[in-house]
Amino acid sequence: AESSILTKQWYQRRVRGDEDDKVIYRLNALLPTASFSDKVDAAANCLRFKTELADLHKQREQMINQCLEYQQGLLDNASDQTKRPIQRVVRSLKQESSVEKIVKERSGAFFETKCNPFMDFQAKL
Repeated sequence: AESSILTKQWYQRRVRGDEDDKVIYRLNALLPTASFSDKVDAAANCLRFKTELADLHKQREQMINQCLEYQQGLLDNASDQTKRPIQRVVRSLKQESSVEKIVKERSGAFFETKCNPFMDFQAKL
């Protein structure tokens, strides 16, 4: 049962990964072009998007860490015959954590580039 919960969380994490792929599209849709700049509150849109993106990154990081802790517990109690597949999963989760950091940095850099002109402060994630 615990394994299926973690598998479901892992799947949800992968699906949510698509959200970061849409950062450029979403920011372009939220922020005005010069001709519409007086009709859109770009600063408010940036603040709202910043919160959504930070929450998304936090949730995914927590899911990866939860899966990693679970697999590490399995590994600690595994017999020599069952260790290898668990070690592969642990390695994969650590790699996914590294990828997550890169995705977060890239989406943060794009956010800063797009939102800083509309905000009174440095809009770091």
